[in-house]
Amino acid sequence: MKNLFKFGFLALAITLSAAACNSTKTDSSTADSIDSNASASIDSIDSSATAKTDTIDSAADATVDSVK
Repeated sequence: MKNLFKFGFLALAITLSAAACNSTKTDSSTADSIDSNASASIDSIDSSATAKTDTIDSAADATVDSVK
C-alpha cells in the first residue's frame, strides 16, 4: 500500500514537471500532456497492483493446496 502512494506521488511529480517544462506550448496542449501522463501513471499503478494481487492469490492457492 505504501508503494501505491509512492508511485502516485511520483506520477504527480512527473506530471507537474512535464507541465512546467512545456511552458511554450498552448494551454490545451499542456492539459493534454498532463492528461496523458496521468493516464499512463494510473495504468502503471493499476498493472502493478494487479500483478501483486495475482501473486498473493497464487500464494494463497498454493498454501490451500499444500494443506489438503
